[in-house]
Amino acid sequence: MFADLHLHSHFSDGTFSPEEIVGCASELGLRALALTDHDTTDGWEEMGRHCQQQGIRWVPGIELSTRHQGQEVHLLGYFPHAELNVLKRKVKEFQERRQNRVRQMVHRLTEHGIDWDAESVLAGIQCDAPGRPHVARALVEHGVVSNVSNAFRKFLRDGKPGWVPSEYPSTSEMIRAIHADHGMAVLAHPGLGISNEFVVDLSSQGLDGLEVYHTAHKPSLVKKYRHFATKYRLVATGGSDCHGHISGGPRMGKTMLPAAEFESFAEALGKKEHGQSAVACVI
Repeated sequence: MFADLHLHSHFSDGTFSPEEIVGCASELGLRALALTDHDTTDGWEEMGRHCQQQGIRWVPGIELSTRHQGQEVHLLGYFPHAELNVLKRKVKEFQERRQNRVRQMVHRLTEHGIDWDAESVLAGIQCDAPGRPHVARALVEHGVVSNVSNAFRKFLRDGKPGWVPSEYPSTSEMIRAIHADHGMAVLAHPGLGISNEFVVDLSSQGLDGLEVYHTAHKPSLVKKYRHFATKYRLVATGGSDCHGHISGGPRMGKTMLPAAEFESFAEALGKKEHGQSAVACVI
């Protein structure tokens, strides 16, 4: 067991606290972690503190929703330190968009006839970067559906009563924002609908890394993306994309970045901190 560089806490759409994440990781024998909550860094301080207590190496991270050629693309940002300037302002804009979207979802569902008090539902979402999973859990709590999967299927997908389209900045813009804070920009879970052409195109626009290891990547995909990482001089990363107690149970420990690849990643991130190119270190 070594590194998991893709984890979510209750500061975005996960169910674990940073303390619970670190505790679980310690029991599993993981030696390095990154907290990559959606559009927020609120869990960094707590995560860093608990990692230090457990002797686990910690990397500040974030997952950003972006758009490239009309398609949603998730971008992971990793940083050599927890002090952000440019991206911090961008994240605030992300959070405001998320909050407005969730507000619209809840009110649309109310208009559709869902028996709940919209303002109470919104007040109960204790998160600066809320998303559809929070609305789905509220539907379960109010007895509208039996589980989160049904909430998405019946109410929260495109064409359903609670659907509200998202507004995302361009992927290239957010790559530049990550770089402005000496971070490494990594394409998340390319196996989930990202074309080979996108990987090639984004690698020419400053992309630093590729998430080779992911829970949704079968061995054939891992082999494919290892090849892409080498060919296009991208740093390999990986993680479970664990959101805590969701359908199928916690994913932590099912997918990880091997020690050798983590050391290459860490060295590349260190070069970013000193203004050098991250692509000096590859698989």
